[in-house]
Amino acid sequence: MGGLEAVLLVVGSMVGTGILVTPALVASSTGSLAGVLLVWGGGALYALVGALSQAELAVRYPRAGGDYVFLRESFGHLPAFLSGWVSLTLGFAGSLAVLALTCSQYLLRAIPEVASRVEQTPVAILLVLVLTAVNLLGVAAGSRTQALLTALKVVGLCVLMGIALWAGPTPPAPVAATLPVSAALLPVVFTYTGWNDAIYVGGEIARPERNLPLALVAGTAIVAVLYLAFNAAFLLTTGGRVGGNEDLAVAAAMAQVALGAGSEPLVAGLAALLVGGTMAALAVTGPRIAFAMAGDAVVPRFLGRLNRTGAPANALLFQAVVAILFVLAGTLQQIIAWVGFALVVFSAMATACVFVERSRESTPSATPATPGSRYRIPGWPLPPLLYVGASLAIAMAVALAEPLQAVYGLLIVLSGLPVYWLSKSRLN
Repeated sequence: MGGLEAVLLVVGSMVGTGILVTPALVASSTGSLAGVLLVWGGGALYALVGALSQAELAVRYPRAGGDYVFLRESFGHLPAFLSGWVSLTLGFAGSLAVLALTCSQYLLRAIPEVASRVEQTPVAILLVLVLTAVNLLGVAAGSRTQALLTALKVVGLCVLMGIALWAGPTPPAPVAATLPVSAALLPVVFTYTGWNDAIYVGGEIARPERNLPLALVAGTAIVAVLYLAFNAAFLLTTGGRVGGNEDLAVAAAMAQVALGAGSEPLVAGLAALLVGGTMAALAVTGPRIAFAMAGDAVVPRFLGRLNRTGAPANALLFQAVVAILFVLAGTLQQIIAWVGFALVVFSAMATACVFVERSRESTPSATPATPGSRYRIPGWPLPPLLYVGASLAIAMAVALAEPLQAVYGLLIVLSGLPVYWLSKSRLN
């Protein structure tokens, strides 16, 4: 995987349907273009300092597995396993299932003639199987597919912005603020998630000492510019007003300005493209965690086997099976909300690994993790301090606002302990 494909992997992971929903909430929380840009700029800064920080870890350990590898090297096997357990079971396979159900819903809404004859669940399963089959063909096939989908969805957003701005030259008065700014912060942060997805395929990226930092920082910066421009276009063309509480209210409002009535199928098609691109990115990155954990024998070793094309075939099939089981079980929005608390905490822990690695450099026996570890965090130690502090503040806010959800997230993390102990007993 080259540098451009790695950048597109990050962009594809970040840009999803959140950008079609969250801007209305932010507009209702600020009531001005300056306020909207300030909130989205804060979210961009949060993601960017995380990217700057984890880029150094990614260059030190350019291997499949991402956070799992960082935590294993810095804090040991148990914290690494628990992080990998959450990502393996819900963070990737669960999210893939939710996205498959969502994408199938939008596809059917985009083609109403077919919707009356086809059910949502079979379409979702077919999407999971198709993406899995593509990735079984090898890293190149999977990365090129997601790169193409990423390029198409970025172009789609830009076209929607351009037509809306051209069709609505007289900006309406901004909507009055009706919600506290704090109500918009968490949705914005989660709309920026995915900025670190390139680290999960670090072992398959050419020239990682150059391309991993490029992917993380450039990909995050591209998405930040895209999000800021999209929000400005939304506010300038609609004043922050949406026609209702539908799931695609922002895009629908902009399309109404740009194309008039009857634009709903086009909006649904754009949403399906956004979700499909994110699915393609998850299908590439998720199995690499299982692959790394299998190498440590903390999950069954067969998950670490590669096929003739160099793809982690068993890990890909495992992810597909788990995702399809979740699709058949129904919606996972609530379960994903439970695990969100744990994911923020583990992301803070993974970024904190850079402090451990830097402290080891001062010991006489310290050696670089890789000969090409030349990237150093600019402005050290401010970026990782900002990211870890902000992540812990977000986790605390979630715990205080919804303590039951935080407890559920903790229980999901602890559910991996029996698997870990069983695996360790087999090795002893």
